[in-house]
Amino acid sequence: PITTAPVLTACPGSVVSVPITVTGFNFIGSISLTLNYNASVLTFSSSSNTSGIPGLSVGHGTPGKITIGEFNSSGLTYPDNTVLCTINFNYLGGTSGLTWFDNGSSCQWATGPPNFATLNDLPTSTYYINGQVAPMLNVDFTAGNLYPETNQTIQLTDLTTGGPTSWSWSITPSTVIYLNGTSAASQNPQVQFTAYGSYDISLTATLKSCPLTKTKTGYIQCVPKGHWTGITSADWNIPSNWSNFMVPDGTTDVVIPAVSQNWPVFNGNLSIGSQCHSLIIDPASRMTVTGDLVIYSSK
Repeated sequence: PITTAPVLTACPGSVVSVPITVTGFNFIGSISLTLNYNASVLTFSSSSNTSGIPGLSVGHGTPGKITIGEFNSSGLTYPDNTVLCTINFNYLGGTSGLTWFDNGSSCQWATGPPNFATLNDLPTSTYYINGQVAPMLNVDFTAGNLYPETNQTIQLTDLTTGGPTSWSWSITPSTVIYLNGTSAASQNPQVQFTAYGSYDISLTATLKSCPLTKTKTGYIQCVPKGHWTGITSADWNIPSNWSNFMVPDGTTDVVIPAVSQNWPVFNGNLSIGSQCHSLIIDPASRMTVTGDLVIYSSK
């Protein structure tokens, strides 16, 4: 027989019913099946003998394992796609496989009398079909710019799969405004951050009264451009050494602060007015220019 566990989606906190389906149930005298699942995602609730097969039992003594067994003295035949049994789980959230565990005797069928011949069909993957329980939605999103300046418009884009029907965005801290007719309930809002800082972004997407949330902590860093951090190295031309992850250009006002992981080194000639618009160096900081430092007249 072909034994199938289903692929299902569910809402965290609900009870999910898992039907075990069989095809080719012909003159069967005994059943021995083992189904594994993730006990941190699913907890056993109950089971029912959906097929009505006499003596069918469903065991659940070990978290993460279901055993299904039956023995009769005469071979039984049932129509294809018979639901052998239905197992009910409390769904905690996340994804769990419904995986048939076959070590040679943990998953097998046998015909009825007189010889109760074991049925070992190969490859077993075509006769024991695994399933899965997963959330109704896979919530995700992206932002058009992770290092904006204040009052710079950026797009938040919903990437949720599963077909949500409503959205709710939460941004912390709340120094943010929504633009161009969008709001926290828009699928793809446009926003501006009105204060410098690190922002946590959360999206709650909902389908069929099932809200699911994805949070990205410190996802947006609203920082002034041109502030040296030196978090990667001393190299002026490495983007990750700058507050907005952009190497300064002729429009950038550069600030070298009093504290840095690495003090900047500019290799070659540095021309203020060309490689940067202006340069402020804190008295407690240090900077190296290996060539000439050129300051153009403002006139």
